[in-house]
Amino acid sequence: MLVLYHGLASTCSKKVRMCLKEKGLAYESRLVNLQKYEQHDPEYLKLNPKGVVPTLLHDGKAVTESTLIIEYLDEAFPTPPLHPADAYGRHKMRLWTKWSDDVGYNAVYVPTWEKLSRPGASRMDDAALAKMLERVPTAERRKRWAQTARTGFSAEEFAAAYENMRSTFAAMEKALADSRWLAGEMFTLADIAIAPFVDRIIDLRPETLEEVGGAPRLRAWLTRMQARPSWQEAFFFQGMDASTGAVRAKIAEALGDAAA
Repeated sequence: MLVLYHGLASTCSKKVRMCLKEKGLAYESRLVNLQKYEQHDPEYLKLNPKGVVPTLLHDGKAVTESTLIIEYLDEAFPTPPLHPADAYGRHKMRLWTKWSDDVGYNAVYVPTWEKLSRPGASRMDDAALAKMLERVPTAERRKRWAQTARTGFSAEEFAAAYENMRSTFAAMEKALADSRWLAGEMFTLADIAIAPFVDRIIDLRPETLEEVGGAPRLRAWLTRMQARPSWQEAFFFQGMDASTGAVRAKIAEALGDAAA
């Protein structure tokens, strides 16, 4: 039995939803409301001590870290395969799954936290913020929540994020000059891992496409991705738009904020 704890707009959750659909695997969905800090609930922390999503339960055993989860699914459920048959092809694939963790994530987390998390966190008074921070299990996340709530992110942090956006699109454009998919002619975990970050970059800062020359090959790849049934599972889960725009509008409504 598979149970997925995931966030609607979470890029890392989208990777796993897409992989599950590509594998044709049924699973029980447990949506975690990140804006209500449900990821810090004690019961959830028993499954994922870092207090982040996603977490996959497979026959009661917790599997964490999104890239490791999709690799786990590809090994545990080998049909259809989502990795090249040859060692060099798998190396190319893993370069992209690593890129998604090292560069793709850093491209989007600052502007995403600014858009989704800062409106609610900044409204907390000091006592409420201190109480919330007590529940955050890691020092890195406590620091990030405190920064989000009080000072926000610096111009330098935004500039670094935007450079990572451009680097990601430029690298993809180069890779796609030689093949239909990122690791070759076969659709693999490489495409799944990077897809949520491409979507998020365009959602947050669409001008990035023009900053890398229009990225025609990336656009064609994205059209192919959006035609796959797994795209709907990842980005329109159960009919809900998982973009930052849609989620931000819901947060704004809940907060009584007129600016969505």
